[in-house]
Amino acid sequence: MKKLLVLAAAAAIAAGCNVEEQQLQYVRVNTALCTFHAQDNAPLTIEVEASGEWDVVPQATWLKVGEKTRTSFVLTVENNESYTDPRESSIELTSGEAVQEIKVIQLQRDNDAPVYQMYAAYDMGAAMSPNGRYCVGTRHVLQPDNTYFMYPTFHNLDTGEITEIGPLLYGSPLSLEKPIAVTDQGTAFIYGPDNHTVAITADGDYFIPETPAGYSSPNISAVSEDGRTWVGYCWGESMKCSPVIWRDGVPELLEMPELDYRGVKVPNQVMARGMSLDGSVIYGTQWEFTDTGMIYWKDGKLQNVGKDIFKLTPVNASDGAGGTYETNLIEAGMYCFAENQNISPNGKWIAGKYREESMDENGLITKGTIYPAFYNTETETTTVMRDYPDCTAVGATDDGIGLIAEGTSMQTSGFLVEIETGIHLGNCLDYIQERWGITVTTGYISYIPAPGDRMLGTMMTTSATGVSFTQFSVSPRPVK
Repeated sequence: MKKLLVLAAAAAIAAGCNVEEQQLQYVRVNTALCTFHAQDNAPLTIEVEASGEWDVVPQATWLKVGEKTRTSFVLTVENNESYTDPRESSIELTSGEAVQEIKVIQLQRDNDAPVYQMYAAYDMGAAMSPNGRYCVGTRHVLQPDNTYFMYPTFHNLDTGEITEIGPLLYGSPLSLEKPIAVTDQGTAFIYGPDNHTVAITADGDYFIPETPAGYSSPNISAVSEDGRTWVGYCWGESMKCSPVIWRDGVPELLEMPELDYRGVKVPNQVMARGMSLDGSVIYGTQWEFTDTGMIYWKDGKLQNVGKDIFKLTPVNASDGAGGTYETNLIEAGMYCFAENQNISPNGKWIAGKYREESMDENGLITKGTIYPAFYNTETETTTVMRDYPDCTAVGATDDGIGLIAEGTSMQTSGFLVEIETGIHLGNCLDYIQERWGITVTTGYISYIPAPGDRMLGTMMTTSATGVSFTQFSVSPRPVK
């Protein structure tokens, strides 16, 4: 709340009164106007500076003055049960002949503003559940003996309840760092430095997901709406990484591509990255150095994301040392890196990056400009947004609104487009303001759940330790 400095000086009320003494009578407060929601408001402490003894009197019965000290008092408001009418009154402070008024406005119930929540307290961001019921983060607290306590924290956006698990000593059997996914039922999957995710619930139960025979290090990337299906990957021998689906906790290997994205050898690293709410559409990446082409499984069938525009051309490329080698030029294709949940809730749209390759006059393969792109899994067609060079498609809604972030790696802002028409719908910050009435100063929208009444955003922050990213959410005010 913007602080206002108010000085109320007394006027002379009797002949012969010393002017200097009059001017020394004053009351200063740190606000002249405050507003409250209709219900469940936290007490507000108001700071006071006065020339002498002072008193405070509420001018309406729904305003209550609580604890009073020499330099402050606590203001509380009763719930406003009206669904149509806001109300306004004031608090009057006096010190001698000096008088100061603080105006108070309380909204009606149907005008309660949505909740804006930042997750900057969590060291590696936050994850949102498929329908946006939960956001989960993990904070770490350094102890005097240089060990860490971990606190996985569940924010229930429907009820407003915050559940913090811990303290948990960092290390075996738990090393919890980055939240990757969380179910709407309250099970979070948190990645650790031991290269696998641990499942932990809001009730404090935890387990490590099972792995297929011959594999280890289970990594859960995304979960279904009912919480019974998970997708991700596990590590096998010789650093082989394979995509996995878990049904009711039982792991099963997904089909592997016969060749890597460049079409030259058997792929060594394939990962599932995201899924639709019902689990019928899963997308992933083929990870070979910088070749991170996108693939997807729909109803169990494996295909390339963007297969309608995907084009390989055999070439003899220069190795940069005077020799050549046979390979394929990826003339056109979609790819992504380690991004999770670049898919619309219904599985119709998969978001990613589009890029073309070419050969220069020396026979070296060069990679072209990156454009955001969206693949329609129903029509099996790709829409490339060439009006937005060096931008990244990060997600989509069921009704075909594309979420785009400016930049290809260090995104700081973004905007929305209508995928099928290419119509520019404005920047993310304006959309948040118009849709929810919340002012956000930086960042972009990274996920909008199917109900459309909430969102998860990402913003870049800077500190003495460097640049980092944190998440924020906007959601309806909890119903209690």
